[in-house]
Amino acid sequence: METAYLSGREWTERARSLREEGWRLSAYCGVDRLNLGGGEVRFEMVAQLMQPETKDLLTIHVGAEGDPPTIPSVSGIFPTVNFMEREAYDLYGIRFEGHPNLRRLLLPDEWEGHPLRKDYGVGKVPLQFLPQPFLQIDQPGQAPDAAEAGAEVDDLGQSGRAR
Repeated sequence: METAYLSGREWTERARSLREEGWRLSAYCGVDRLNLGGGEVRFEMVAQLMQPETKDLLTIHVGAEGDPPTIPSVSGIFPTVNFMEREAYDLYGIRFEGHPNLRRLLLPDEWEGHPLRKDYGVGKVPLQFLPQPFLQIDQPGQAPDAAEAGAEVDDLGQSGRAR
């Protein structure tokens, strides 16, 4: 398994050449490197590729530079990347130049921030517990207890037909 580190500018040309060589992209996901050290950029995309004939694996780390972090889109080269790039945009705030439909995928449009960023904050969204409706019993056979439901049960509690 081979690993490479590329800038966004290098990634587009490298992706095109890998596609021509027969490599298939199997995964493409965002990473927030805050407090990990050892890197020049905070955000990156990690691409996992496989050569179907030889089963060779290749991992490519692509740095997202700038504010907001930006990488050229490769959805024109690997069409399956479309939703993976939208997910990274939605959850990390990584922008993809040239993406045909870059908008939120998992969160509502009015959502503020990007929840997979390490500095987003735990517990920022309050939980709401909604009361559940009461069980309404209108007909025979609709009760939690077999005797109330009017159902025949054997010694093991298996229900038979309704009385």
